[in-house]
Amino acid sequence: MSVAANRYAKALLDVLYPGAAERGLEQLDDFSGLLTSEPEARQLLENPTISADRRNKMLKVIADSQSYDKPIRNFLELLVERNRLHLLGEVIKAYRKLLDEKLGRVRAYVTSAIPLDSQQQSQLAARLERVTGKQVQMDVAVDASLIGGVIARVGSTIYDGSIRQQLETFKRRLTQD
Repeated sequence: MSVAANRYAKALLDVLYPGAAERGLEQLDDFSGLLTSEPEARQLLENPTISADRRNKMLKVIADSQSYDKPIRNFLELLVERNRLHLLGEVIKAYRKLLDEKLGRVRAYVTSAIPLDSQQQSQLAARLERVTGKQVQMDVAVDASLIGGVIARVGSTIYDGSIRQQLETFKRRLTQD
């Protein structure tokens, strides 16, 4: 992530925390999704040859229609005026990371061989919370090539409980002797 994105994220979090921090993240995600689904709007808002006044009028129409809070409106206006809207994705990532740190949360990226039901996800989250000592929010994906088991990545730590990994370890042991 760029230094600029981190600075914008930190400044926004300082303004919104604690009361409106989660809502602010939701509104940023909503706006980012809107720009993805409406590429013409993104092009207009990111085009520095179009006057800042015209771009801000369009932003105001969008913000009004989505009922964004004033701090989010001001933040998006600042990004548009400074031609930094292209950083929005990085800002959201940095903001989410900073907010998670403040709230004592970690994100776990879990890959399983088969879809996990809600009970299995709860059990896995509870185990990861015991290991990390923090509240865990999981993003779950399926990869049939694992054969069985799960792989969880929390920060830079990977917990690999997949059958594929166990078979590879067993194979290495057999071929080392």
